[in-house]
Amino acid sequence: MPYPSTMKCIVKKALGTTKTKSVIPGMIPIVWFGDYEAYSSSPTKIITVGLNPSDREFGNPTPPCTSLRFPAYTGCVCSLIKALNGYFHINPYNDWFKSGFEPILNGLNASYYGGKTNTALHTDICSPWATNPTWSKLPRAERGTLMKEGFPLWMKLIQKLAPDIILFSIPQRHIDRLKTESNGLLTQNQPLCIIDTDSKGNIRKRPIVIGEGAYGSALAVFGKTWNVPFGALSRIQKSKLGGCILSTMGQAGTGSGNQADCNTLSSSIK
Repeated sequence: MPYPSTMKCIVKKALGTTKTKSVIPGMIPIVWFGDYEAYSSSPTKIITVGLNPSDREFGNPTPPCTSLRFPAYTGCVCSLIKALNGYFHINPYNDWFKSGFEPILNGLNASYYGGKTNTALHTDICSPWATNPTWSKLPRAERGTLMKEGFPLWMKLIQKLAPDIILFSIPQRHIDRLKTESNGLLTQNQPLCIIDTDSKGNIRKRPIVIGEGAYGSALAVFGKTWNVPFGALSRIQKSKLGGCILSTMGQAGTGSGNQADCNTLSSSIK
């Protein structure tokens, strides 16, 4: 499958984005993780969103950092696309992906790894570069420099990928920034569901609110990261959440259900 020229342009632009002093030497920009070709042929196109890549996702902190998990990369744009596409098929870093978004994706009949009707991609909105220290510990000035180019790059990528569902697990301040930078393309509506029990059926002191909105024509779902994406939920709850998202997609083509629908979905997840 020939790579579209627009995707090549996005990857080339990522290669040219600013690298601050905390960007780990020898790393490559991760524009996305996952099989773009399988994603493109999926009936339901699903994107997950984090902040920026981790050095753990490379598996080799010393140059050549790409040798373990991105062996297809040889320095050119096409080889970088091939390397990104192959990530989940070649010795991937499973801990974060399999404990975070993957159970929700499975409930959506999707996976990063294949074997489902839909193949999902993971993206990072703040920057395609892995840093040391991690994002939350970066100096504010460095975060600002990386986000100045990272947010527009992400928006251009999403415009090309045209997803049906976007799962966000990032702090609210970044959601607010995206609302501004996208000129209102991102909206947040009523909660999709409110989960008031834990995995053992005990009542939570603070219910978990899963938000719903839209990014253009895509259904947007919002959940907090607690160590991993949607980390307050058990694997079973995450899988059920995926089913609830599918129900919402079925109730309204744009993913916007009424409050009664949301209450029904909430009760099914407890």
